[in-house]
Order: sequence, then C-alpha cells, then structure tokens
Amino acid sequence: MQGLNRVLRRVLMALMAVTMFTQCRVAESSVAMRDVSIDGWTEPVTVSYNNTDPTPLRDLNVTLHINRHFTASDIALEITTLTPDSLRYTESITLPVEAEWPSNNTMAIDVELPYRRDVRFSHEGEYSIILRPLQSLQGVEAAGINFQTKR
Repeated sequence: MQGLNRVLRRVLMALMAVTMFTQCRVAESSVAMRDVSIDGWTEPVTVSYNNTDPTPLRDLNVTLHINRHFTASDIALEITTLTPDSLRYTESITLPVEAEWPSNNTMAIDVELPYRRDVRFSHEGEYSIILRPLQSLQGVEAAGINFQTKR
C-alpha cells in the first residue's frame, strides 16, 4: 500500500508541475530594426508593426544594437507614431542607457530601453514608428522597437 501511495504522489506531483508549466506564458515579442550609418546615427529610421489583434496590451522598448564606440549615458529621440487610420503622434524623450558588456571580447550588444508600457493598438493594420535622434550618436549600428505582447 505504501508503494502505491508513493507512486500516486509522484504522478500527482508530475501532473501539478506540468499544469503549472503550461500556465506560465512567455510574452510574445516582435523586434523591428533598421541599420543606421556607422559614422554616426543622425537620420530618422522607420520601423513598422502589422497589428492583427487590437485586444492585447503591449510594452514597447527602443532597441539599439551598439558597438564599443557607443559612450552615451542617455539618448534624446523624437518618436513619431503613424496609425493605420492616418493619425500622427510625435514626442521628444530622453532615455537612459546602461550598456552591460558581458566580456572584454564582446564587440557589439543589443540594449533595450523601456519606452511605453501597456499600449493598446486599437486598430488592425500597419503602425509605423519613426525614431529620430536629436543629436548624432556614435557607436549605434541599428535602431528599432521591440513590441512585446502581454497575455
């Protein structure tokens, strides 16, 4: 009888673990990036996001691919959002940057800068986001947005 209880206990624990694992959901992520001039990022870049579901909330992070020439502690950007129904919203922001290099041999890394939380794209269709640096930035190789869907 004790052997049967041990087996049942193990089976129950395994079922509980599987149930807990399937309930944990990882946020879906879509990163849209564009290369910028290696001599210094001065020109605007436009990234697009095709929204097929207007119900979930999303977190938006500015994502930069930087190399060792990047030394800024913050970046000033003008960000313009164009919606599928032709609305336009522009704002100027300054975001702090903390580049953590995993080793001395690492030549380039991606950094994520929190921009907007709990955004709902209320229309289906293509959203365009234009990122324009307000000063020249050395060491940026690509810039874009990480669209993280919350579930």
